[in-house]
Parts: sequence; structure tokens; C-alpha cells
Amino acid sequence: MATELDEPSSRQQRAIALEKLDNAVCTALAGIDEDEARRGLQEALAGCSAVHASVSPQVMGCVEAAGEHLRYGERMEARMLLTLAHRLLSRVSRPMAVPAPSTPGDVVLGR
Repeated sequence: MATELDEPSSRQQRAIALEKLDNAVCTALAGIDEDEARRGLQEALAGCSAVHASVSPQVMGCVEAAGEHLRYGERMEARMLLTLAHRLLSRVSRPMAVPAPSTPGDVVLGR
């Protein structure tokens, strides 16, 4: 049985997972070691699937292909794919927990 708190919490976990994926993409673009970049990307993708965060097939394809290019030392090809993944991720409206509407008198300003 799910409670009202479960849905915002899971939405927040999915948003955090997508943010971690975007951070992993940016870190890989920063030019760190290829093996370390591939591990970071794989961990971020695994984190997204663990919390059932919806990652578009285009982003998944770009990240997975970039990982393969990094494995063979093809940095320029990986950078192109990671840049595309980052741009696609930045267009995703990340889910967020929005508090319930307030009622008059909940907040008093100016005291």
C-alpha cells in the first residue's frame, strides 16, 4: 500500500538519478581518464534504472555509444555523443515535489 509521501519521494529519487547521469556526462566531457568516465556513466545509468527514472532512448543510446568509444580511446567521437546527451538531458523537465497549496493565513509576512 502506497502512501501520499511515496510518490513525491520516488519522483525526487528519479530527479536525483537524472541529475547524477547529467553530472556523469559532464564529468566525462571534462576529459578525465576514459576508464573512470565509462565507470561513472555506467553507474549513473544503473542508478537511473534502479529507481525507474525514465531516460529517453536517445540519451541511453548516446551514453552507451560514448562509453564504447571511450573504451577504444576515441575521445572526439565520445565527446560529440556526450555533448548531445547533455543537451537532451538539459531539455528534460525534471520531476519535482511541489508542496500542497497554502491556505490564507498560513504565512504571515512582515512581522
